[in-house]
Amino acid sequence: MKKIKFAITVIKIFMKNQIQDKTNLILDVFNMVSRCLIVFLLYAYIFKLNNGTINGVDYKTTMWSMFIYFGLMILNIRRLDNIIMTEVKSGNVEMFMNKPTSYLLISFYKVLGQGLFSFLFISLLGSIIMALFVGIPNLNLSIFIPTFIITLFLGQILGLMIYAIIGLMAFFIQDIRPIHWIVDKFVMILGGSYLPISMFPPFMKAIAFLSPFGAINFASSTVYETWNNEFIIRIAIQIIWIIIFYILLKFVYNKTKEKAMINGG
Repeated sequence: MKKIKFAITVIKIFMKNQIQDKTNLILDVFNMVSRCLIVFLLYAYIFKLNNGTINGVDYKTTMWSMFIYFGLMILNIRRLDNIIMTEVKSGNVEMFMNKPTSYLLISFYKVLGQGLFSFLFISLLGSIIMALFVGIPNLNLSIFIPTFIITLFLGQILGLMIYAIIGLMAFFIQDIRPIHWIVDKFVMILGGSYLPISMFPPFMKAIAFLSPFGAINFASSTVYETWNNEFIIRIAIQIIWIIIFYILLKFVYNKTKEKAMINGG
């Protein structure tokens, strides 16, 4: 219970800092509008050429999927590795690692707090605009609501672990940006950033279904009709990847602590 209260407190602190600085919110709104406007207009034309459906999925459902994906990007968990790399280069990370509170957990809460207000504000306002101008897809709310929350939560945990591992690699290599770029592109492609998942060829759908990079953004697939038959296996896949990356993260983190102690000594 104390750990939960501590997590909420830290997230609130960074969330309040973001609320006070309206610049970040304005930039997030601008990025969201520009992304959605370009993509929605482009795919409106593409769907029109294909009589309103592609691979059995209509325009409305596809745009909601992409809207959810763009909304998840606002949480900015993808910048966690850069934060860790900066602290490693400055030497501050060694001080944080010696404190009783887990350095990684603090970093997780910091990133979530910095993006949470923009995410909630834009998601709420954007959902209303989407419902008015695009419409609401046919959803089984008794399945959609709980599974969306679960996959959103699990996906962010998985993403934080993956980007934390990349960030910790700064202990061993000078610049982690090439690794970030490669992993980030896999996350974007398999998450449905460049092309909606419904338009993926079969082999790409299989990769997005089974890989950790696609699992991060399973929440964007909750609007598809096939989700009703897939949500159990998809949630299981997320949990399996979380276990795997937790073990990997723990191993890498222990190695980095050893390296920090040697350097410090």
